[in-house]
Amino acid sequence: MRDPGPPPPPDTTTYRVRYAVAGSPDVRDAEVTLVPGHSRESDIPALLDARLHHDPDGRRIVLLDVTET
Repeated sequence: MRDPGPPPPPDTTTYRVRYAVAGSPDVRDAEVTLVPGHSRESDIPALLDARLHHDPDGRRIVLLDVTET
């Protein structure tokens, strides 16, 4: 199990995201933490794509469900 490190600053919003990568039948789950003023909910596909690819554009990610935690 990975050490989660220090807690995020209190002014962040964390989302539980269910998504798929275009062209793949697999459904994946992730948590994405956003910092108001720096990123917004519409940035989630690009952030997830950046975790998976060296050249992210966000178009490969299909969001299935986004829930604020």
